[in-house]
Amino acid sequence: MFCLLFVGPGLAGVVQAELLERAYRRSFPVPSQTVMVEAARGMIEVVTGLPGSEVVFEVNEQVQRAAKPVEDATVGTASTLPQAGYARIFARMEPRFEVGAKLVRLSVADSQAVVFDWDPTLRMVILIKVTVPPGVSLAVQNVSAGVSVPATFKGNLKVGSDSGSVYAQCIEGDFLARTDSGSVTVAEVTGRAELRSDSGLVLAGILSGPAFLRTSNGSIEVQQPRGDLKVRGDHADIILGLSAPLPASTDIRTSAGVVTLNIDANLPVTIDAATKLLGTVRVRGLAPAVREGGPGRSVLVADFNGGGPLVKVRTFGAAVAIIGRAPLDG
Repeated sequence: MFCLLFVGPGLAGVVQAELLERAYRRSFPVPSQTVMVEAARGMIEVVTGLPGSEVVFEVNEQVQRAAKPVEDATVGTASTLPQAGYARIFARMEPRFEVGAKLVRLSVADSQAVVFDWDPTLRMVILIKVTVPPGVSLAVQNVSAGVSVPATFKGNLKVGSDSGSVYAQCIEGDFLARTDSGSVTVAEVTGRAELRSDSGLVLAGILSGPAFLRTSNGSIEVQQPRGDLKVRGDHADIILGLSAPLPASTDIRTSAGVVTLNIDANLPVTIDAATKLLGTVRVRGLAPAVREGGPGRSVLVADFNGGGPLVKVRTFGAAVAIIGRAPLDG
């Protein structure tokens, strides 16, 4: 589909944005292994379709220009728009589809390379929606595109990005997400989770399966882990909520950052926490049965509410805060 729209003057003497758009929609049989999306920039939405449905790719490419004053007579007139230039750019940006028995792939070229030499204020905006039936594995690779999973995704999802952010509501399967400078946010993962951001925020709600989270210069928060949990940080603050059922193994390490444990006040748990240099282990709202060290010191090994699964915490040059809270289950 090809659509060219000119918009006349709007309120307050401003010409509204002009829009040049092309939309593509293709559907394919489900491959035996995986579905892949490769798009450097834009916004990518991931959706689970109906059982037995096909894989559907929808790509919308728009040329947009910021609003300009009405007195600029070159804006919004058909005579000033180089039709051949637009056609050349859209031909270059046309999505490519690779279809095989094992793999179905959508590829979209990098819009950063697009140059509107007749008007440097123009830009290309790309919106992608991929719909796959339940149980199908999906891989998304991009440079700075945002990835959104607004509803439950029923399958394994893998996302890789240089600077884009990832948001997911619920993944019923494995979820692997890596971004260099964006953030990773997920409300729930039922399978294995591996979440990484070099300098952004990693935020997870309920992690039911085994999980590994890492950041170098950002921060990590996990609200309710249930499977074995391993967290690694460099110059990163870490916040961890603990409620029943606890993971069998919890291992938290950061080289230079504050670790905060928010624990249900009635939770049976054993904590082994240690910090070096200027850091101390602080306890508030809980009564520890100390085995080694003590509150206000650099080491604390203690049982809470009779003891339970072990939570191990190590940080270098910062504090560990262990805070009791009202149980989440009331």
